[in-house]
Amino acid sequence: MNRKIIGAVAALATAALTAEFIIHGYLDVMYTEKIPMGLMKRHENKKSDKSLREIHKFNAVENEWAKTKDIEKIDLKNDKDITLKGYYLPAKEETDVFVLFAHGYRSSHAGDPYNFIRFYHEEMNFNFFSVDHVTAGESEGKYLGFDYFESEDMFRWIDYLIERFGEDIKIILHGVSMGGATVCKMASRVPPQVKLIISDCAYTSAKDELISVVNSAGITNAAPLAFNLFNSINKAFAKFDLKDTDVRESVKNSKVPMLFVHGDADDFVPTRMVFELFDICSNEKDILIVKGAAHAESILIGMDEYKNKMKEFISKYI
Repeated sequence: MNRKIIGAVAALATAALTAEFIIHGYLDVMYTEKIPMGLMKRHENKKSDKSLREIHKFNAVENEWAKTKDIEKIDLKNDKDITLKGYYLPAKEETDVFVLFAHGYRSSHAGDPYNFIRFYHEEMNFNFFSVDHVTAGESEGKYLGFDYFESEDMFRWIDYLIERFGEDIKIILHGVSMGGATVCKMASRVPPQVKLIISDCAYTSAKDELISVVNSAGITNAAPLAFNLFNSINKAFAKFDLKDTDVRESVKNSKVPMLFVHGDADDFVPTRMVFELFDICSNEKDILIVKGAAHAESILIGMDEYKNKMKEFISKYI
């Protein structure tokens, strides 16, 4: 075999391996979870062992509490005929206020939402409704949307709540991480039943977040190119453009007051993103920066100040 043929075979083999690596990396991030600890999840969990143990321990305790409650499970079809799961805990006493909670990346209704379920049920006496987003928990689906699919599905859940409980209900949207971005993405289009939004550690866009993760892995020069390749695969596989996950325009034109929360030690979704979102929000707004809190840890690290801020903010508009 001459050198040209050997070179061509080697080039093809290299291209094939590169393509396999890129596609594997894409599926790791976006596809129904097959790899328990992929790139995004590893970077999301880039906290101290103690920090991880504490937030997981806290969530486990809240889940045990939730198991003692009669939580209704609900099926809903989205516009792609995918079955989604919702979980409804009625308030202790009758109320027309509903919290609709959006969870974070690779989480579920029992993850981020359940870190708040006891607060909303016991201290606020609100109805609590959490969901499994597409690909998460017991919901169907192949690809998550970094807020693209999730925000549209959340509008379906809003319609469900209004149809079931009446036009006069009051809804609070609350989300953490990807869920925070999801409720931000909804801000400019919410119906009058939504009275306020609480966005906890949201990113400005999937593009910004993915480039930040790649940068933090030390691949700074190649980050924009890596995103473009990743996005090209996403458009072919999941059929949407990750650039359409940008929440800025929605926040800028928010129809409702917004409370922004972020930890100042968040190195997964950089804290600078919350300041940008807060600054461009043209509606009534407030912000809480929790000292020492890593990603999605604000409710644990700054529990009292977080709860007090929520109570203060909610009391202004409900």
